[in-house]
Amino acid sequence: MAISIFSAIVATASFLWNVWSKFIYPKPVVRVSFAMVTIMQQGAEDIEVLQLAATNMGPIEATLMKALIVFNRGPFKDKSYGILNVLPRAPQGPDLDYEWGLGGGPTACFPKTLAVGESFSVYLVPDHETLARGDYQVVGFDDSFGRSHWARRSDIIRTLPYIRDACERAGKNWRDRRRSRPWCD
Repeated sequence: MAISIFSAIVATASFLWNVWSKFIYPKPVVRVSFAMVTIMQQGAEDIEVLQLAATNMGPIEATLMKALIVFNRGPFKDKSYGILNVLPRAPQGPDLDYEWGLGGGPTACFPKTLAVGESFSVYLVPDHETLARGDYQVVGFDDSFGRSHWARRSDIIRTLPYIRDACERAGKNWRDRRRSRPWCD
């Protein structure tokens, strides 16, 4: 008798949870990818940039608020979050400093509302020293529900050599943890 009552309670709780999460208060599922991409243009030189892309898988629209990375500092320490500075649009030319000057930063392109099935991409400079270090755990977006959506770790591992190569071609020392901060001098 006790087992039957316990089973009925578990089944009822499961049913109520499914109704709540699917119909009363659904939250979107966002699939995120991270890769080094090449933008090919006819009659112009190719442009390499980092792309962080999101696709809303439903069941409702999602509003992305910012691009994030998470650093895990150790098993007994809290995680620390970083907000990524993104380019204002897909680069039109190889001069990424010029593209950045058109309105790049942590709030460029955000907030962005995605309908079900819609995709959205943000672009980052390929010689990103912080991303080249690889000491972060995940990269992705957060939404207006306060949920985070992360790219797969395999995407990060696959992209890391390309980021480091771009840093070396640009003459940036990504191994040095101290960053140049002209405003602190």
